[in-house]
Amino acid sequence: MDDNSSIYKPKTKYELMYFVNARQKTLLTTTEIYLPNHPYEKLEKGYEPSVTLHSKHSSFTNKEDNEAQSRQRAYTAVKDIALSNIFEMFVTFTFKSGRDNPDLCKAKMSGWLKRQRKQDKHFQYLIVSEFHKDGESLHFHALINGYRGKVVRAINSKTGKSLVKGRRKVYDFPNYTLGHSEVYYIGDSDEDRIKSGFYLTKYLRKDMPSFSNKKRYWSSRGLKKPVIIDNPEEWYLAVTPDHMIDTPYGKFLYFDNKRIDIFLP
Repeated sequence: MDDNSSIYKPKTKYELMYFVNARQKTLLTTTEIYLPNHPYEKLEKGYEPSVTLHSKHSSFTNKEDNEAQSRQRAYTAVKDIALSNIFEMFVTFTFKSGRDNPDLCKAKMSGWLKRQRKQDKHFQYLIVSEFHKDGESLHFHALINGYRGKVVRAINSKTGKSLVKGRRKVYDFPNYTLGHSEVYYIGDSDEDRIKSGFYLTKYLRKDMPSFSNKKRYWSSRGLKKPVIIDNPEEWYLAVTPDHMIDTPYGKFLYFDNKRIDIFLP
């Protein structure tokens, strides 16, 4: 009788690993190709360790290194979500009381967002927090879509005229009564959307607020995430990128999806 016991033998970690020579990330209007200077190892899908396990057994035992890794993961996640969805507004929320208590502000902000979501299930948000220049007062910055509440022009308290910053008109949410809201409409162009997405990531800084659950950003359910392919077909070698970023770890090539539609999955 043939010995078929080997087919039931679980794979070793070595057998589950593969090398990534290139990574393709398809966003809403742009495709990113990452070419690392040195191929890196990755576990097959479904076998990746959890964040908790990773942080517990990681070689980055230094707290500052772990914080840097966490901040980088948050930066990537926020950028990916921002550039994979269409948002209509960029909003800053402040608080008139308890603004020096991060967890209290988070609870207030979360409650307001949930009420908007309850009124309209199509309401979507991606939100991060920031300390004011005084290092204590907290406020939030968000990308929002599907808001069905009233929107009015913000008024300059000194002149009594409609508020304009730079060349941009400023609006306000009257139903946000926890403090002050500063609302800007995002333009319809791909460039406007990309700029607003990267603008949100700039608030994911080293000195950002720390909450009890340690999460650095919040997003509503149903938001799209990019399609990621490891070691894709090398079509990008024959196409000139629209933009390129060279880093100490490798190159990032960016292509307009309208130009490379035939290559996308």
